[in-house]
This record gives sequence, C-alpha cells and structure tokens, in this order.
Amino acid sequence: MEPASRRPLTGLLVAQLVSVLGTSMSALAIPWLVLTSTGSATRTGLIAFAELAPYVAMQALGGPLVDRAGARRTYVLGNAAAAVVLCAVAALDVIGLLPLGALAGLVAAVGAVRGTADCAGQVLVPGAAGLGEVPLERAAGLHGSANQTGLLVGAAAAGAAAGPCRASW
Repeated sequence: MEPASRRPLTGLLVAQLVSVLGTSMSALAIPWLVLTSTGSATRTGLIAFAELAPYVAMQALGGPLVDRAGARRTYVLGNAAAAVVLCAVAALDVIGLLPLGALAGLVAAVGAVRGTADCAGQVLVPGAAGLGEVPLERAAGLHGSANQTGLLVGAAAAGAAAGPCRASW
C-alpha cells in the first residue's frame, strides 16, 4: 500500500505561514506609516480600524461565499488579492500618490479579502490532514503554530521595514 502524501498539508502550512507573515507585517507597518507621516494617533487608529472592521466582518459572514466559491479557490485568490493591493499601497506611497482616504479604502479591501481567505483556510485543515493521514489534532496544532510563527516573525520584520517609510499627508 502506497504511503499517504503529506504535500497538501505541508503546502497549506507554508501558505498559512506566508499569509500570516504578510498580514502581521502590514498590520503594523501601515499604521506606523500613517503615524510617522501624519503624527496623528487618531488617523493611525482610523486606518487600523479600516482594515480590521472588514476583516472581522468577513470572518463572521464569509462562510457562504467560501461554500459557493470553494475553500481552496477562496484561500488562494483572497491572499493573492491582498498581496496585489498591498503592493499597490507601497507603490502609490513611493510615488507620492496615496492620500489618506485612498489608503483607507485599500486597506478596507485588504481586510475584507483576508477575512474571507482566513475563513477558507480553516476549512482546508481537515481535508489536508485526511489526505496525509495526519491526525486532525496534530494538523490543527501545526496550523496554529504556522499562524503564531507568522505573527511573531512578521511583527519583527514590520518593525525593520516600517522605519524608512514616509508619506506626504
């Protein structure tokens, strides 16, 4: 009998690590960008809220969308869309074309697609565990570890990357 492949679970764990790494970096770097650019704690809080509110809403309400579109497709497309929008944020900031209102709209879009993608990611764990014949408890623990590692490393990387950022609001 051929041994079960753990590639689906490994791929999901790596994707989760990369996704959370980026999420953690942007969750710190973008508010830091606003604070260092404007000096306003209020504006900084508003930008953080603009990303977090749609994220939380889509975590709670994204289930039907994940069911219709498919968990894998939602996970991949949601994370890819977030990456593209965040690259646009960086590019627009560098060329000086990122007003605060546009930033709020872009991070709200990122929050919404990330919330949906993260909702889908949770759905993928049992299937990936089953394909690799890994106990669900172990797969869930590994998924949580990938998540926490991404948060830890992403926070440090954001601190290193956010320092030289400036905008002209």
